[in-house]
Amino acid sequence: MKVNYFGFKYLDIPRYYAVTANNVIEVTQFSSVFAGSNPPELLMAVPYSDLVAKLKQHFSLDSSPVPSALQQYRNYLSTLNGYLAFCGKTLESNVGIELTSQFDTNLRAYLDSVKLASRTLRDRALQLKAIQRLYRQVLPPQNSSAGTLSSFAAELRQYVADSGIAPKTLAKQAGVNPTTLSLWLKGATPRDDTLPALRRLEVQLELERDTLVRCVRKPDSENAVSIVVPSHRLRMAERRQDSLVIPESALSESFLREWRALFDYKVSDFPTLERQPRGRWRLIPTTMSRSLSELAKRGSMICPTADMIIGRMRSFLGVICNLPPESGGIQWNEAPSQTLALCTHPRVLECYLQWMSDQSGGIRHNGHRVFARTVANLLRPQTGYLWQLATVFRERLPEELRPASDDAWRKMCGNSHKFLRDYIRSATGISRSPEEPISDLLALASPLKPLLEAIERIDADAAAAPPGSITEARHKRNAFLLALLLSNPMRVRTLVSLTWLPNGHGTVRGTPSQGWRIMLQPLHLKNGNSQQSRAYNVKVADWVKPRLDEYIEEYRDTLLAGKSSPYLLVGDRNGEIWEGLTHAVLNLTRRYIPGSPGFGPHAIRHLVATDWLRNNPGDFLTVAELLNDTLTTVLANYAHLRRDDSFARYEEHIARLR
Repeated sequence: MKVNYFGFKYLDIPRYYAVTANNVIEVTQFSSVFAGSNPPELLMAVPYSDLVAKLKQHFSLDSSPVPSALQQYRNYLSTLNGYLAFCGKTLESNVGIELTSQFDTNLRAYLDSVKLASRTLRDRALQLKAIQRLYRQVLPPQNSSAGTLSSFAAELRQYVADSGIAPKTLAKQAGVNPTTLSLWLKGATPRDDTLPALRRLEVQLELERDTLVRCVRKPDSENAVSIVVPSHRLRMAERRQDSLVIPESALSESFLREWRALFDYKVSDFPTLERQPRGRWRLIPTTMSRSLSELAKRGSMICPTADMIIGRMRSFLGVICNLPPESGGIQWNEAPSQTLALCTHPRVLECYLQWMSDQSGGIRHNGHRVFARTVANLLRPQTGYLWQLATVFRERLPEELRPASDDAWRKMCGNSHKFLRDYIRSATGISRSPEEPISDLLALASPLKPLLEAIERIDADAAAAPPGSITEARHKRNAFLLALLLSNPMRVRTLVSLTWLPNGHGTVRGTPSQGWRIMLQPLHLKNGNSQQSRAYNVKVADWVKPRLDEYIEEYRDTLLAGKSSPYLLVGDRNGEIWEGLTHAVLNLTRRYIPGSPGFGPHAIRHLVATDWLRNNPGDFLTVAELLNDTLTTVLANYAHLRRDDSFARYEEHIARLR
């Protein structure tokens, strides 16, 4: 029979009780005898209060906690309390089998007992698994006659044992070479090119993504950086999921006729009704935009504004028609039909705007302003689309809301217009702060340095990949992508629509010997039809040029695999416009910047602007050029930095007087 020995090196840790073992273990402080192997909960008594302290440390709550981190900690603690109550324990209890050998069984039973949305159940499972990993970190390392396993091998052995599946069977199910899995279980460290297989194993074991990968690339505990998830992502994860938004396929024929008439009115050069000078929707070529709704297309042109508005209308109609009264919906005498006429009544508008506030935790944010501004434009006296069509839309309102005459209709539109304009002025909150995902970088003396270091890490992964492989090409493309975003912080739509053609007619022009320029016309840019818009003709930075050279000469063709594409930045398969670019940047920053929750291209624009203004106070004109924005827009978004600079100079003045 196997004999286990445990040393006494941890007796000086005050909260742990001494334990000895020789097939039968005797635990001090209480009298119990256990036969067989020794699970962790019997080797050391760890109170849950100590685990809660570890959880606080994990979220860096010891001093000056970030509000989002504090909220995340509270969510974890609430989940733990609920789980312990189910198991008949409290935070004053010691950790037992409910967090070790019987964890999976108890977790399944707990999740089955609570009536919550599937997404909330998944979040609670992930939270409890994270707490279990923290508990394992509390345990001291155990001596073994077979030698010390790496943390990866130890974790893998535990997960494989918990699954109850034989290693060879597990390898077959996950599509992993059985010999490779055997080597990992014996302590071998996975190579970078085997990480996809490791992730398939995570899926088969039903683990959170990167659970095993993090063990391979685990930093020293002293240097480990906890990740603070942005508050809006936590709010989105905790939000109760519903099916209120109406799919395009479920839109009625009558509403589609109304939409097409509105669309024609908004994009026409010669509208049949009065229209505000700035009330026209802009059309751009379909080749310059990612996939948008078919309801936003006209021939070979597409309207991003229409795509945004039809999405909001699907949400609006779904909430107004289907939200139960007990959840804030309207008690209808008869279910209303899908119609734009619903946008005219103040009661209906207030119902939807309140639902939006409920979804964002009571915050009135830019989403409110966009919706209110869009509908107010339709209701504007004299020039509003719906205001002018009383005879068409009045009879389409539900009877309990229907005005008695066309004049009453126009008066109602005017009242709703005033209500929305007042609402716009009150919607000053921020639901998704652009600074929150990059707050850890903004706190550094050199906020852009982590991005440059991330590019170097991607280069290292590319060097470790098999030469000529698609893995190497992806890494090289990703490194070039981050470098290009850092040197030319463009908007996503502009970035994905960049073209390169061998004949030199793309928007990226030049040669490796002569250098490269990005040459864009106003139609390629946001607000390209405005008077302030102008062409964008910028040299590719010298430090980015070698990356562009090698990407075009070698790696782009590898990614296309023999296919052709006009786009400079391509995904892996079809050569079409890269739909997943934003998500790719978020994953890259999350993976290659320690402690980062991940952020997209728009956050990089904000990072570039903030870093420049901190080092060059008041130089808003340069920021306007870098972002290709108007000076007015830059001042509106970064005026707070001018205030910071003013107070910093005043602080220096006071220091000189002291």
